[in-house]
Amino acid sequence: MLEVTADLALNQIKKNQIDSMEAFLQRKNLKTAQIIDGQIQQITEKELSGIALRTIIGQKMSFATTSVSKSIEELVELSAQNARKSYQYTSRNFVNNKKLTPVEGIVDNRLRDLSLEEITDNLITILGEIKDHPSVRKVDGFVHVETEERLVVNTEGLWKKEIGTRMNGQILTTSRQDDFIGVAPARVTSRLLQRDWQDLLNRSITTALAQKGRQKLSSMKKPKMFILSSAAFANLVAFTLIPAFYLSSVYKNQAPIRKCRFHRNLEMIDDPTVPEGQNTFGFDDEGYPSRPRVLLSGGRCKRFLGMNFSCPELSKFKTICGNCYRVSYLSLDSRSYVNLPAISASNFVIKAKKNAVENLPKNIKNGLLIKEVVGAQDSNYYSGDFVVNIVEGYLIEDGEITTPIKPCFCSGNIYNILNDSELILGMRAEEVLIPATPLNVITPEIATKEISIQIDK
Repeated sequence: MLEVTADLALNQIKKNQIDSMEAFLQRKNLKTAQIIDGQIQQITEKELSGIALRTIIGQKMSFATTSVSKSIEELVELSAQNARKSYQYTSRNFVNNKKLTPVEGIVDNRLRDLSLEEITDNLITILGEIKDHPSVRKVDGFVHVETEERLVVNTEGLWKKEIGTRMNGQILTTSRQDDFIGVAPARVTSRLLQRDWQDLLNRSITTALAQKGRQKLSSMKKPKMFILSSAAFANLVAFTLIPAFYLSSVYKNQAPIRKCRFHRNLEMIDDPTVPEGQNTFGFDDEGYPSRPRVLLSGGRCKRFLGMNFSCPELSKFKTICGNCYRVSYLSLDSRSYVNLPAISASNFVIKAKKNAVENLPKNIKNGLLIKEVVGAQDSNYYSGDFVVNIVEGYLIEDGEITTPIKPCFCSGNIYNILNDSELILGMRAEEVLIPATPLNVITPEIATKEISIQIDK
């Protein structure tokens, strides 16, 4: 179906006197089931498909989209009209690199074939186990299964197609024990089918009850060292750091990150080839072949992320094409043909070059483990400043994780953290998909002293 639509679009080029054209086609099958207050509701399956055109006539470029149920001939004609009136000039042409990078673990036929009945049966099994957990008062959640087909073609002879699957799920339990009420989520994110859905319920209940006995932080025992879990650190990085590597941000802010210095044991890589990664693709949405890009190493920023049509006047900055994705933020569907092409990270990988530590709390006498934060989306990626609310945290005393703390605010600067002489990176990395964004961060937990805690008197 996508191939037929692509042919229809390309066959209209001569008729509309178009110099060159790119077509991005997408089809998604979405299966969703929700749990609302312990009841399975809103079980849906839907198909979404469409085409986005970028058309160049006389170095003027336009953008137009439609669902595939609409007239392709009319869309091509509209895109040609828009190009002739466009104020967006370009001296470049579309990608002609026909190489397709082989990637692993992005499609699972078991997920493609998973029916709504099977999804519902698994959720029924989970809910049936609640009777074995008398502390549980309420259960909410969802399971979302997606199959996506992408096809990129252009007048340079490019023709690339890829199929991928994804499974995302969350269970949120409200548990009560004596006078204590705890609420906690557990999440699963995978390109492959995960069958142990019961583990979600167990993890959610365990985390909720672990908050029992929460205490306020005391100014008499203020933490000196802080461990950020993979989830907490990933959320900070997503909003305070990643956008600073985009060439579009460089253009606006004159690349302040180039002047920053970082811990020399720190390495950051944008890698769209990570096996089973949420943002693993054989090519970007312009058809540019995927490959890993070292962004930060040896204490310095090495390069920026770009796309074929991004800011050519800034060629003095070392940039690599291949990070063009049709993405949006604060959206339930962050990757869609309806979005304008933009620079976006793929799998943002953070790791230690050497000497990663297996047990970070072990050598901390007085510290705080920050497991989960909220509010990172309001951070300032230009300055790196952030203020977030710690919603799950635990004291670290003499190398042991002990008392849970009540929610409190913490603040800091991501550049100070990443240049902390005492920065330590953990050994085990976790993949963290940032909700309502296209971002995916793969990072270990870290230990730093560069965080300030607000302690109420």
